[in-house]
Amino acid sequence: MTTDRAHGTMNDTISEPSPPGDRPRFSAGDLAPATAVGFVFLILRIFAVSGYDWNTAFAVSTTLSLSDGLALVFGSLMAGHVLVEILLVSVLPLLIATFLWSSGGHRATVLLATTLGSVTLLALTVSFRIWWLPAATAAVFCVFALIRRLTVKHWLRRMFAVAMASVGGVAAVAVLIVAAFVQTPWVPQEQIKTTTGTVIGYVLSVDAGYLNVLTEDHEFVILNTSEVIYRK
Repeated sequence: MTTDRAHGTMNDTISEPSPPGDRPRFSAGDLAPATAVGFVFLILRIFAVSGYDWNTAFAVSTTLSLSDGLALVFGSLMAGHVLVEILLVSVLPLLIATFLWSSGGHRATVLLATTLGSVTLLALTVSFRIWWLPAATAAVFCVFALIRRLTVKHWLRRMFAVAMASVGGVAAVAVLIVAAFVQTPWVPQEQIKTTTGTVIGYVLSVDAGYLNVLTEDHEFVILNTSEVIYRK
């Protein structure tokens, strides 16, 4: 490593420096373990789709099982695609920058998150024809590249180094923001015709003899299957 003491600059051929100390201040394991993030995500999703009503949230929680975990995560991200798009523009370039320039960028968690984010961006772009999304993501990455060209002691580059060192925490916070603010459940909306009228809502689970439904107004209702004429 070569250093110019007079100008406080450092050879850019080395990997991106960490904040003061022998190792990054934060890591995905230190800031937000996967188990903790998953638990908080589940609680936030239950309250969000219930309109943050305690009784409704309790009723919704009884419809979930361990096998619902994967559907809950991906269904939530798909239901809140607008918020996901906004977060991708800032988080995905940071993940790519960390993978390319940080000494810890080739960790399995960073590679997995970068791959998942890239696939999500591609799917959103193709599905909703939002061609500005990859362009905006590329523009943010270019800004990061310009920041990296600043001297090591510049405050912007120091902040950028901290962000890369804690990229796991940044990604975890982004996922929890989706969980807290997307009030659309993780299943498609249905129109349920019954003998007493029509219910528009989300079927959270189907049990023997009845349906557990969350309406558009965040009300939890139980429908007897013998009274259901059709669902569409």
